[in-house]
Amino acid sequence: MDQKTKTIAVVVVAVVVVGCLYFGINRWRQQRLVNQYLKGAYGLNTGMMGGLIGGGDVSEKVAKEIAKEMAKADVQQKLDEAKEASKSPEDIYDDTKEMATYDANSKALADEVKKIMENAFGKVKLTSISTGLYGGVAGSGAVEFKLDHLMTGSDLGALSKAFTDAGFQVIQSGLEDKTASLMAGNDAVSYVVGFEVEEQTIDVTVLRTSQ
Repeated sequence: MDQKTKTIAVVVVAVVVVGCLYFGINRWRQQRLVNQYLKGAYGLNTGMMGGLIGGGDVSEKVAKEIAKEMAKADVQQKLDEAKEASKSPEDIYDDTKEMATYDANSKALADEVKKIMENAFGKVKLTSISTGLYGGVAGSGAVEFKLDHLMTGSDLGALSKAFTDAGFQVIQSGLEDKTASLMAGNDAVSYVVGFEVEEQTIDVTVLRTSQ
């Protein structure tokens, strides 16, 4: 064997050795991460060498555990969906937490609109409110309420009566597909109301031109 051949052989051996070491170190690092995950997620303590030697068993065990967890999650999701679907509108209303107002302006706006909504529908809960909108005129804003029943087209009649009883003129009302809308007011303030038939929320925008 000449010198050139010996040199090539030494280089090949060195590459193989370095490659094996590199693979071994990285395999050990990967296994360590896997072991940490298994211990944290599933309580499995494979040990470093055990993981290297019995990788197939660990992989099978992990696959089974993951399958179990996925099955449990799927069952729980279906149970949650079935529970939610079985709720009546009254149940949904009762489960709704009423939002608290955050300052004098928000309280005044919420109380003003809520009184009209209660005259139209009885029980309502405030679920959203924004104030200081539309040019920053005090008393303007938007509110949302949850009702204890599914809305129908006939609820437009109840809204019209409630606004009329409160001294406002009903300017427009209508129903297109499942979207209902109503506008009422006077020279100082306008109310734009909207809701979806077979839903339980109603939105009211208040546009005030003077205080």
